[in-house]
Amino acid sequence: MKKNSFKKIAALMIAAAMILSLAACGSSAPSGKLAQIQKNGKIVVCTDAAWAPFEYIGKNGEVTGVDIEIAKYIAEKLGVQLEISNVAFDSIPTYLDNNEADLALACITVTEERKESMDFSTPYTTVLQYIVVLAEDEETKTMNDLAGKAVGTHLGTTGDFLMSDEIADGVLAGTGAENKQYKALPDAALAIKSGELTAIVCDSVLAENIVSANNGAFKCFPVTYDDASMNPETEQIAAAADKGDAEFIAKINEILEPIIKDGTIDKWIIQYSEDASNL
Repeated sequence: MKKNSFKKIAALMIAAAMILSLAACGSSAPSGKLAQIQKNGKIVVCTDAAWAPFEYIGKNGEVTGVDIEIAKYIAEKLGVQLEISNVAFDSIPTYLDNNEADLALACITVTEERKESMDFSTPYTTVLQYIVVLAEDEETKTMNDLAGKAVGTHLGTTGDFLMSDEIADGVLAGTGAENKQYKALPDAALAIKSGELTAIVCDSVLAENIVSANNGAFKCFPVTYDDASMNPETEQIAAAADKGDAEFIAKINEILEPIIKDGTIDKWIIQYSEDASNL
């Protein structure tokens, strides 16, 4: 074979390799977590089914609620099956880090501390910290009024952190106040009725659900302080994933955007608040 023939063949091979390379670079095929989900044919979403109306055990014994509807919607848009893993709230970062779950939907407040170990989606709703007390309680109006009292919180939540901080070095420091941590807020509600607790500190939607589910036995209101400058700000609730996969979070944001904008999630909150109150 002539030398110029070798050169032509070599040139064609190089050109073909370049075309293939460019095609690969321009491909939108998913990688990382998205590729794994598509390969498995399912997305595993972890939650803690003790946060009505976001996630709770329904009448059929299955996990249901706002976050479950969001999870179903995400799975549908990804074209995969949904697997729900019901775990303790404080163990969620571990499940994500160990790749035992792909995503977490559990009424998770976005905080700077949590951002160190997890990535968050665009927030899909907002809440405030509320205080829940018996309807006839006329003494408890602010955080300061919880001095010396036993207060229930959900383990590992923003309410838990808030109470712990106030008792450690805040307005409740040295007063004898106690933060009693529960794995389910309905248990804390029962403890108020029995006299074990004075109040519960939790997210606003959850507080309102406790009130509506207990036929007027409780009332709730935003956490405030005698010094109004200390009043907490609104918290943002978002989906969480293990840290470091920007493509995955971008896809979750793309999926969530329309149902945030058109009010679908707000409608689910109303729907499941009513449903949970009838359990």
